[in-house]
Amino acid sequence: MEEIKKYPAQNDVAVLLIIFSRTETLKRTFGGIRQCRPSRLFIYQDGPRNDQEALKLEAARQIVDDSEIDWECDVQRSYHNENSGAWLSNHKAQTWAFSLADKVIVLEDDSTPSLSFIPFCKEMLDRYEHDERITMIAGFNHEEQTDAPYDYLFTTAFSIWGWASWRRVFERCEVGYPIADDAFNMHQLEAYVANRHEGGKEMLKKLYKHKAAGNPIYETLIWTACTLNSGLTIVPTKNLIHNTAVSEESAHFQSSLNTLPKAMQRLLTMPSHELQWPLRHPKYVIENVEYKRRIYRIMAWGHPWVKIGRSIEELIRNLRYGNMKQIREAVKHRISKLTGRYDYQ
Repeated sequence: MEEIKKYPAQNDVAVLLIIFSRTETLKRTFGGIRQCRPSRLFIYQDGPRNDQEALKLEAARQIVDDSEIDWECDVQRSYHNENSGAWLSNHKAQTWAFSLADKVIVLEDDSTPSLSFIPFCKEMLDRYEHDERITMIAGFNHEEQTDAPYDYLFTTAFSIWGWASWRRVFERCEVGYPIADDAFNMHQLEAYVANRHEGGKEMLKKLYKHKAAGNPIYETLIWTACTLNSGLTIVPTKNLIHNTAVSEESAHFQSSLNTLPKAMQRLLTMPSHELQWPLRHPKYVIENVEYKRRIYRIMAWGHPWVKIGRSIEELIRNLRYGNMKQIREAVKHRISKLTGRYDYQ
């Protein structure tokens, strides 16, 4: 049988693709990866929760089958029979990927990259590989486009919708959350959050919950690794990720788009853009504090009246569309937060 000739790889970098059961979003995300042709591709899939879901997982695997990879690529797969849950399986996927490569780009199946995302991450991974000040590279820009004379900025306010980092950073993730048992340094972290990082207050609550549950959840692990080492994240001045997370199969946004507040609708429908090369690099490595303040306003971190207004807006939208189930869930969510029983996962 004649061997099918494959296209050469375009970007010498490793990409971790975390898949599950959502075939339509996976097609778009994998399509973006395929166009950029990374030299290494790691595909991770958690196990099914029931027999019906097992069929969906198999359909997702077919989308990323060897027959669909038409470029020269070192492909590694880690498919599982048992279900670990979305958060824990993400941590397992990242642990596996960083055991295989020093520098990894991470995409979930609902984060569709622009054509600039992978080459942008590769250039940043190479340029700042040994710069201990930099801990993360994010592809999502909450503003869509930020007015700046450079193509990226430095911040401590970022999203993990499409990101990249180094093994040197991932190895700082302390799985057992020992910081929670370290009274002196935990006090330093709490004081830092209180004075400079309003967005971290929810993360501190999650940290304690994850510690108590004994679960290594990548969201809090990465946040503590970055924050405890005064790390900065690189964010492009143009958004490079289109998130398609809203669906009943979503791990994080189980809702319909039209019942969400307009601010959230904007984030979840935000288009991605392309960058021009050569990139314009910042002259100094310093946090863009004004960007962080604007992101806090967008996400309602440290803005209780904004959060209350959005809760009211969401209630009205759910009433308009007769979504009583979502209203009941929102009430339970609010009560559990007020009584301290909310599961921060």
